[in-house]
Amino acid sequence: MQHLDVRQSGNGILITSSPAEIDGVPAAWPLRLRNDDDGQGLNEVGAAVTAGRGHVFGVTEGPGYRTVLAFLPDHPEDGVGTLARVRTSEGPDGEVVFERSSERPMGLWAEAGENLLRIVPLLGPDAPPTDELEDCLLCPGCYRPVYESSSSHILVGAGPMPVIGLCRLCAEGTSLRSLRQADVPVDPQQRAVLETVAATMA
Repeated sequence: MQHLDVRQSGNGILITSSPAEIDGVPAAWPLRLRNDDDGQGLNEVGAAVTAGRGHVFGVTEGPGYRTVLAFLPDHPEDGVGTLARVRTSEGPDGEVVFERSSERPMGLWAEAGENLLRIVPLLGPDAPPTDELEDCLLCPGCYRPVYESSSSHILVGAGPMPVIGLCRLCAEGTSLRSLRQADVPVDPQQRAVLETVAATMA
């Protein structure tokens, strides 16, 4: 199961993709986009992602290399978009390395872009500054990011398998019902968590 969480983080935007690929290993990727130009850059990102249009932003340069954030529509296949942090080396044979990447259906990206555009007007100089990312856990039932500020539930001692840090949808049984209706194959460990919660809440 793949998720994109878009929320305000101080005077900026926090996009958490779970799972993503970081240095070749599956993990959650929290990406904070700062509001450094009165929302212009964030609006450009949101508009591009919503429209499914390629966009390069967040360029940083160092000795002999450049790192960019890029949204790549229809990559690596039609109907799939990739958000990536790409490092390139200078020179004719410069190496291109995808340091972090998140592949999602284009429809999911469009929804994330719309959410981003809704948040931008709420940002401003009065928003509290945030220099560090808010810590999150991944819901053991669906891998959705669960922040302290999330609307979520915590269960402790749920039968023989204590479960903590559940997202709201898994705690109320919506995730399990949706998976059963769609007949989607689920990792046995995730299914065990969801069924334990369902039995506890019954």
